[in-house]
Amino acid sequence: MKKEIKETEIKKLNKYGGIYAVFLILTVITFVPFIVFMDWYGLIPWSGVYAIALYFAFKTDKVKKDNHLSTYKEIVAFTEGRRLDEIEEQQEIGKRPYQTVMYMLGSAAIAFIVVYLMAKLFSL
Repeated sequence: MKKEIKETEIKKLNKYGGIYAVFLILTVITFVPFIVFMDWYGLIPWSGVYAIALYFAFKTDKVKKDNHLSTYKEIVAFTEGRRLDEIEEQQEIGKRPYQTVMYMLGSAAIAFIVVYLMAKLFSL
């Protein structure tokens, strides 16, 4: 029974994560084209894409919280059907505050670069 529950949780995490990744990419790459082609009215369809990405981000995060997953190493171990040992788990707990800040900064930098390049491309 535990194995069946774990497999459904792994499937949910993979499904929600995949859908979230697709809509996150769409959110980043559609912003400038919507604004260029539809002026500020382009924010309406873009907001819909963003809302869907946000919805699946929350769904993915809920599965992670329900299974006590925070770091990449824990998620990989979970999707492989195993758990980290006690020492590895303590090391990952120590990394969490720093990883959150780095993920935020990295995501913001990537989004800025993509939007900047697309703005340059469409302004030609």
